[in-house]
Amino acid sequence: MALGTPSRDIGIRRLFRFIEWFVGSDPDRAQIHLVSCEGEDEDGTRCRADSGEQSDREAAELWMFEHVAERPDHRSYGRLSYHPMITVPREEPT
Repeated sequence: MALGTPSRDIGIRRLFRFIEWFVGSDPDRAQIHLVSCEGEDEDGTRCRADSGEQSDREAAELWMFEHVAERPDHRSYGRLSYHPMITVPREEPT
């Protein structure tokens, strides 16, 4: 018997089906939003203050307006959003 040649059928088989998948929001996990100030103080130091993690996007954006009211020269902001997703087959395989 030559090396690398199996002496019998190993018996491993796989069956693949094409399944249509759905991608969407995960209803069991909350979205998280964070807005941070990218404005600079007079000495050139970046502010880096942030809203903290908020489950409501509007609450994170409201923080931005409160911050600019305290520091009118801080007009540059960034927002990070975490949006949990799931994939589910449109029809469960049988």
